[in-house]
Amino acid sequence: MDRKPLIALILVGIAPTISVVTGFGIEPGLIAVIVFFLTKFWLLALPAWWRKKVDEEPFSLSIPNNGGWGVATGFGVAILFVIVITYLLLGDLLVSKMELRAILEPNGLVDKSVFIWAMLFWIFINSVIEEYVFRWFITEKAESLFSGGIWAPVALSASIFTVHHTIAMSFFISPAGNLIASIGVWIGGAIFSWLYIKYRSIWIPWVTHAFADVAVFGIAYHLLFF
Repeated sequence: MDRKPLIALILVGIAPTISVVTGFGIEPGLIAVIVFFLTKFWLLALPAWWRKKVDEEPFSLSIPNNGGWGVATGFGVAILFVIVITYLLLGDLLVSKMELRAILEPNGLVDKSVFIWAMLFWIFINSVIEEYVFRWFITEKAESLFSGGIWAPVALSASIFTVHHTIAMSFFISPAGNLIASIGVWIGGAIFSWLYIKYRSIWIPWVTHAFADVAVFGIAYHLLFF
């Protein structure tokens, strides 16, 4: 068996967890910010280097030539409504306002203007990075590990995508709430990966991902500032 896809998955998949654990658990503050940007650089640089030097393939802008905009928007709107309705029904179980504020304060995110800039970064930049990493690189490497079929790669990439989210949420969501949210993240990751495999462009699942982030950060904004 070719071990290169597995090595690639490990090297890339562990970086978000390092950032989350540092930011929320070990050293919140300046060191967390530095680690955050270092891991983002790693997530951008390693897949690009791997594609050029290991896979020996040219770079691509992942132009969406096969459509999919309407499907992605439909999934995005549906996910947004599910997130909002779940919060309205189970808000007290899912997240504590005080715990959220306590975990974000060391990083300056309880300042409204800082939070808004961070929100825009996550929706329009970080989500693109995540699609580049988790849908293009990780999903394609997962496909290389399995011969035929799309569901094993979809399940593996969604699971890797979920791990660091689950760890992050454990710092400000109850165990029961974290379980519910993690299932939602996994389903979302599976949808994103399926969209990527179907349309072969990171921009299609990014549309769906952006809708989900709008819902999540909209809820966080409401909790912090209302």
